[in-house]
This record gives sequence, structure tokens and C-alpha cells, in this order.
Amino acid sequence: MESFRQPTLPGGITGNCRMLATIRSNGELHRLFWPNIDWGQHMGIFMVGIQEPPNHTLWLEGDSWQYRQYYLQETNTLVTELIRQESGIKVEQTDMILPDRDILLRSYNITNLFEHPRSFKLVIYCSFEINESETQDGMYIDTEASALVQFRRNVYLGLLAAGKKPAGFHCGRRNAPSDPFEAASRGEFWGGMDNIKSSAGAMAWNIDPIDAGSTRKIDLYLAAAGDARTLISTLTEAAAADSKKLIEESASYWSGWLAGSSAADPLMQDFLLYKRSLLAIKLMSDSENGGSVAAPEFDSHYMASGGYGYCWPRDGMFVALALDEAEFHHDAAQFYRFAARVQNSDGSWQQRYFLNGDWAPTWGQQIDQTGAVLWGYRHHYLLTGDRSFLEEIWPSAIAGAQYLVESILPDNNLPLPGMDLWEDEFSQNTYAAAAVWGGLTGAADLARIKGEIKLAKLWEDTAAKIRKGIIEYQWSAEQGTFTRSINKKVCLEEYHYAREQGLQARKIELPGTPVLCYTVPRDSRIDSSLLGLCFPFEVLSADDPMMSATVTAIKNKLGNHQAGGIHRYENDSYAGGNPWVLSTLWLSIYMSLKGENTEAENLIRWAEQNSAATGLLPEQVNKYSGGPAWVLPLNWSHAMYVLACLAARGKLKGFTKEAIS
Repeated sequence: MESFRQPTLPGGITGNCRMLATIRSNGELHRLFWPNIDWGQHMGIFMVGIQEPPNHTLWLEGDSWQYRQYYLQETNTLVTELIRQESGIKVEQTDMILPDRDILLRSYNITNLFEHPRSFKLVIYCSFEINESETQDGMYIDTEASALVQFRRNVYLGLLAAGKKPAGFHCGRRNAPSDPFEAASRGEFWGGMDNIKSSAGAMAWNIDPIDAGSTRKIDLYLAAAGDARTLISTLTEAAAADSKKLIEESASYWSGWLAGSSAADPLMQDFLLYKRSLLAIKLMSDSENGGSVAAPEFDSHYMASGGYGYCWPRDGMFVALALDEAEFHHDAAQFYRFAARVQNSDGSWQQRYFLNGDWAPTWGQQIDQTGAVLWGYRHHYLLTGDRSFLEEIWPSAIAGAQYLVESILPDNNLPLPGMDLWEDEFSQNTYAAAAVWGGLTGAADLARIKGEIKLAKLWEDTAAKIRKGIIEYQWSAEQGTFTRSINKKVCLEEYHYAREQGLQARKIELPGTPVLCYTVPRDSRIDSSLLGLCFPFEVLSADDPMMSATVTAIKNKLGNHQAGGIHRYENDSYAGGNPWVLSTLWLSIYMSLKGENTEAENLIRWAEQNSAATGLLPEQVNKYSGGPAWVLPLNWSHAMYVLACLAARGKLKGFTKEAIS
């Protein structure tokens, strides 16, 4: 289990919005999610090897292979090329989850680099951990279908090679005498037909002799289903088809999805990752329920983070914003319907959710998320004019706006203290105030469209007070910039120390809790999220002098002078304290809105240069050497890339409401 627990970044992903696979840069299948892209996760181990009898199996995951990885253009089909010169073998592995069926096709082209004919076997060793469990599973060989099946309750995973009977097989128990790994490594298969608990299986198939310089193909199909009968019928039907045709049909599906959007705009063609970002966003979105994950989960045991395979309403809004601006209005609307469906009865939202709408583990609500979703409702309606959508989300907008109105601290007209968007400070955060202002002004616009004039005025008046509070309290005259927050929560000892130093530390009573919030006056750090004052919420225009001064401070204090890019905030230490892709692209959007196009585009190019080889964007970039440093792919990074590219070409459409300056 330890190898599974450790966070490991993939090189690429493939999926169909129900099934999602993450694949390491050496081609190793590392995570497999089904029947939802956030749950369950069923990998354990899946190893593929080439055996040339009587030699030992050469596992493709070994260190002795050279490899490179890339996507087929405008598809979610991932190719990993592996070569081992001393063994005279080249392998081209193509991974693709079928768009219309929950099947991972793994197609292998094996080339003989030596100058004489050779014979090989393809060998697999697998031990799934269904729903991340090593217990209560069973494994067996379906002799009629020539398939290896592992199951636990209502999750059945099955594997076969198209058109081939196995040359050998064995089912055993992982880390027990019956474990088939060592035997499979020697090219031996003991023929065990079944196993229970911690099951591990090995299978091999003969490959027809390969002449010097020639190539043979073998196709593996890995399917998931809720029962054995459906699994086998699904597998055998897919395996009977021509894999080349399946790959072509998948390519047509994805290129067709892109074709009806801004991705077809010639002005967007010189942005290298524009289409890749849209395809990645789609894979990280749930087709049935509408939510989207922050990233494919790679740390579900919270070894180094709080996990990423959940839907945050805030992240989801930025993803929906990018989809709307890129003309994927149906996909964006699906997220907003999800948000309306999971909203709390008091009008707020939980910090994060599973994609079926269940609450995910949380460490505090974030009021900015309520503001962001309401602002997103208005943005989607502004672009689509869809009255049926407005009617559908209107009750949610009323509840959310009322929650925001009731969550204002009277003495400074700012939202009550809460967790900030980065989830490491409890305060009256400046970004949160901007989001709440945006949510109330957005809801007020919708109210006027609905003819609800009293509600519109109430929400507009509250928003006006919030804007006044932002300028009066969250602007630091001493620094000449906006700062991260005021009334930062501290422990009782720090509160008393601040009082002793003559600072205006205070106690704030939070609704619904008997615990007092002890705070110090200001967190004076510069934070990249201050860009939210301009984009997307438009509290201030890009040309506002206070905004310009703040952005100058962001560049000066948060710019990385070695690897480039923009850090989240001063003294950020999370996961190494690296520059973030989304912060850098946020600045790019601002520079485009300011009309400084060269700098805006340079920041986009920086993101491109620091993507993975497959074009996927990470959360962070190594602050010394560049390149992906933490979490790959991050959905919010790809959303900001799409928005930055559109901003650079002057194609943002949903920002027609002038900011008050």
C-alpha cells in the first residue's frame, strides 16, 4: 500500500467523464477512477512486460527504458514510446478510454530492433485495490472469454487481449507464497484459477514472430462494470472491433467536441496549450452530475495535502467561466446546476464536495465561494440569455444573496472572518470581499431582469457598502497597496501580545458558534489573489490607480527571479513555496485588460514552457529549475490558461459591466 499512498504526479490522463485514468510519464497505469472521476479509485499495481523466452521479463516500468510521452493531436489519446537499445526492443503504447464505453484500450506496437527474427510474450501483472481496499475482493479466470477478472461487491474489473488465448496465467495473493509476480518475471505461470483477498494475477500472450526491423501489435482491453455478465459482454464486444478504428472514432469525437467552440478560431491557434487545456478540463468534469475535480486525486491519504479529487465551488466557477468564454455553454451550465443542487439550506456552500453531491472532508466554509457562484450565475446568463436557466437557478441566487447580506460585519461592512481561498488563514480576506461584492452585484442584475426591484436594491446597497469597506479598510495607506486581509484570527496568546504592543486587536463573535474569534488588525502581505479585485469581479478597473499600485507590488514582491512566474503570496511555504501557474496567468489576464499585451503574452509563454511534456499544466513550477513541481494537471491552471489566451486576443465577452472607479 505504501507505493499507492505516496503522492506521484502523472504524465498524462485519459478518460470519458465517467472513467478517468492517470498514467505516469513512463506509461505506468497509476490511478483508475470509476464509475465517477473522483470515486472509486481502483489501482494498486498494473505492470506490463515483454518476455523473450528463456530470458526474464523486461517490465516496461523499469528504469532501464528511455521514454517520451505525448497526446495525439486534438484528442485525449496518450502515446508513450519506450526504447531499450541494449535489448533491441521499442514499444509504442497507446492509451485511450473509449468515449462511449468504460473501457481503457492499451494498444502495444512492439518493434524488433535487432537484425534477426525474434519471438516475444506480452506479460501483465496486476493487483487492483478496488475502492482503495486490499480486502473483500476476489479474482478468477473466465476461461470462455479468456479474461482475468477481479471484483469487490459491485465493482468488476476485467482484462483480456483481443483475439488471443492466454499462453499462461495465475491468480494468487499479493505478498504471499502464491503471489505470481516473481514467477511471471521468470516467464512462469502456475495456472491458479482464482483467489480471495489481496488478489494478484498474471497473464501472458504469445506475439507472432517479429522479423528484423518489423513491428507487431497486440491490444489489451481493461473494462469496468457493475456485474460479471455486463463486464464480459462489454469486454468481448469491444475486443471484437478494430482497435485502429476505435482510436480514429475517439479522435473524431474529441475533435468534434472542440470544433464548435473558440478552439476553432484561427486567432487561438498560436497558443500551444489552448486545445489541450479545454480537453483536460473536459476530462476533469463529471458528465452526469456537472461538478469538476480540482485535479485527479493523487494524495487521497492526505500524505502531503488535504486531497484534490473534490469539487470546490470556487474552482468550479473558474472552470465554468473558462468553458463559457470558450463557448461551451452546456458544460458550464451543468456545473451551475450542480452548484444549485448541493447548496446548503441557509444559502451557503460547503468547502468542497464529492461529484455526486455528498459533502467532502472540510476544514471550514469559505464565503468567497458563495459570492463566486452567484457571480457565475450572472456571467452565464449574460452570455447565453437562457431564461430557463435563470428560472432554474433563481431560488439558489435568492438564498445565496440573502446569506451574503446576513454575513456582513456591521462595523466595517466587510464579510465576516472565514477561511481564505488558499485555505490557510482565517480572516476578513480582501479577495473574499471582492467575491462577495461580485456575487451581490451579479444577483442584483438577475433580480432586475426578474423584475424583483426591492431585492435588487437591497443587494446593490449591500454591495456598495462592501466596496466602501474594501477601499476604507483593506487598502493600506502606509504601504500604498491593498493587502491580504484584516482581522486575521490568532491564538489567545498572540492576541494578548498584540494588545500589549498597542495594536487594535479585537474579539469578534461569530454567528452560530460560542467561540470568540481573536484577531490582529492586518495581514500586510501581498497576495496574488488581490487580482480578483479586477478580474473577474470588477470591483475596480484595470486602470484604477489603487489597482495599478497593487499589481506593481505583486510583480515586485511575488515575482520569482530564477524560474519566473508569480508566487501566491509572500512567504508561501506550501509544497516548497513555488510560483503558481494560476497566479501567473491571473496576472497575464490583468495585463491584457490593462492593454499591456506583450507582458501578458510572455506570462502565457512561461506557463507553456513549464508544462509537462504532454502539455498538462501543474499547480506549481519548481522555483529553481522550472517544470512541474506539484499536482498535475490542475483544473484551475488550465481554466486560467484558457482565460488568459482569450484575454490576450481581446475575446473575453462576459465583462461588459463597467467597474466603478
